Amino acid sequence: MDRVTICMRGGTRRNSHYEDKPNEDFIFFDEKLRFAMVLDGVTRDRENGKYPAPSPARLADEAFAGAAIKSLRSGDSCPEDRLLAAATAGNKAVNKLNSGFPSPFLPGTVGVLALFCEDVLHYLYIGDSNGVVIQSGAARRFTEPQTSEVHKHRKEFTSHEIRTVICNNASHPCGYGVFNGQSGAYAFVRRGCIALSPGDRVILATDGLDGFLDLHIPESHGFLATAGADELISSALEYVNPGAKYIDDRSIIVADVL
Repeated sequence: MDRVTICMRGGTRRNSHYEDKPNEDFIFFDEKLRFAMVLDGVTRDRENGKYPAPSPARLADEAFAGAAIKSLRSGDSCPEDRLLAAATAGNKAVNKLNSGFPSPFLPGTVGVLALFCEDVLHYLYIGDSNGVVIQSGAARRFTEPQTSEVHKHRKEFTSHEIRTVICNNASHPCGYGVFNGQSGAYAFVRRGCIALSPGDRVILATDGLDGFLDLHIPESHGFLATAGADELISSALEYVNPGAKYIDDRSIIVADVL
């Protein structure tokens, strides 16, 4: 029997910059399955001034999520193996989706998967999405962004190199991961577990909320810890980085441990 109860809430909001660009974030949470997931589709270029429709990144989100959820529902192994099997099934589904895709820049997705087993959070992530745990009022990230080195050396590479040479290339010093169907993605999968107690809180969010989290994580017993889940989600989805020229899709899931 599970030692704690997990109460989940979530929300997502489309970017406000491009009218023709759909929401390429994807969220899923299921209290019975005790599973939550945030995905962020990898955006593509415009073609003749228009964003491709349907969105290849959104289709990658949906393919990954559908296969991952199906795998989790049918799996009965240990939590770590179930998460890895889910991610593997998702990546294979994206590979199938991308079969015959005409560009070397393959549609894909990044994100964080979280499975709560008894009183332990088991997680798996790739890319730049956020995982935050709040315990005794103090918040900390348990994920690390994987494109930091690319951003530091952005002027040294073309977009083509970043997307097709550096992506999923573990031997490159700026390598980063994307679930785009390539086997190289698995080298960038990071996993871990965190013991939980009643009163703890777990937040999953796409990188569109980096600024919001950067603002509040340093606070001891601050807003992330004390706000009601619905208030926190609403505040996050309304947040805009000061001076931001572009507002990304924003998605968040809050899981409270009771």
